[in-house]
Order: sequence, then C-alpha cells, then structure tokens
Amino acid sequence: MSDGFDVVIGKILSPHGTGGMVKVYPYSDFPDRVHLLEEVEVEQQSRRLLHRVEKASVHGRFWLIKFQKIDTRDEAEELRGSLIRIPQAERMPLPEGTFYHDQLKDLQVFDTGGRLLGTVVEIISGGGHDQILIARAGNEDQTSLIPVVENFIRQVDLVKGVIVVELPEGMLDL
Repeated sequence: MSDGFDVVIGKILSPHGTGGMVKVYPYSDFPDRVHLLEEVEVEQQSRRLLHRVEKASVHGRFWLIKFQKIDTRDEAEELRGSLIRIPQAERMPLPEGTFYHDQLKDLQVFDTGGRLLGTVVEIISGGGHDQILIARAGNEDQTSLIPVVENFIRQVDLVKGVIVVELPEGMLDL
C-alpha cells in the first residue's frame, strides 16, 4: 500500500472489450485529465495497489483506461467497483477563488466582525450552489448551513484556515 494517494477521481464500472481495458465513471470535473494519468492507486475492497496507465481516453461521459499487466477481460473484471486514486499534488489546478471541497473542511468560519461562528464539517452539493455545513462555535451539536455564494462568502484563506462571511441577521438560526 502506498501513502498519499488520497484523492478519488473515478470508479471502475466494468471491463471494456477483451484486452484488459476498463470503463471508468469519472468523479473529476476535468474529463481530459485522464490523459495525464501515469500511475494510480486502485482500491479494491480495502486493498490498494499501484497500477501504471498504459493507455487512456475519454469515451462519451466515461473514461477508458488500460493498465499495464491487466491484459484480459477476466483480469479487468476483477477491478469492477474499484476506486481510482491519485495524490493531491496531481489534482488539476482550479481558477482563482475556487476550491476543492476537502480544502474547506475544518476551516473556521468568522463573521466580518471577527466573531467565530463555527467550523466547516461538510460541503453539500446540489441545487443552484453548494452549501457549507458548520458545527456552531460553543455548541458543536448545533449546525447551520451557509450558501456558498458571493453575497455571503467574503474571504477564504487556506493558509490561515479561515472563511469570513457576511450573513443576513438571523440566517444561522434557520
């Protein structure tokens, strides 16, 4: 098992053809990143093995990947349901002002007056925008949702580990 391959970028759905290729459902917002893959970790029932990518392509909304030493349909079938992982350093760079969900987890959330509101426990995707779920300061059993929209999020500082928000009165009590 290797260390540092902690970003899941896809799930192997099935074999593709007879030569050991697999069909992958990508979790990445960057479908063409499949062409950059050289070595990945394949997690199969809590066992992780490194695999070198021999060939990769985009096939509609899926990826087709051929790993070295996986040369038959039966060998590819054994990988069905496995997760494909890469190191964080190999993630695609994001545009300025955008962040990966895991970068926001555990950040402290302050209002513009400097009052600690809570700590980010989860990012919830859906609807028109993401929302951050925070455990409230002083009462971690109580949570609040904050929409991730420009009107509310004033600053995200990954180095300091803080998010500064400006919220309408009473919003955290909803």
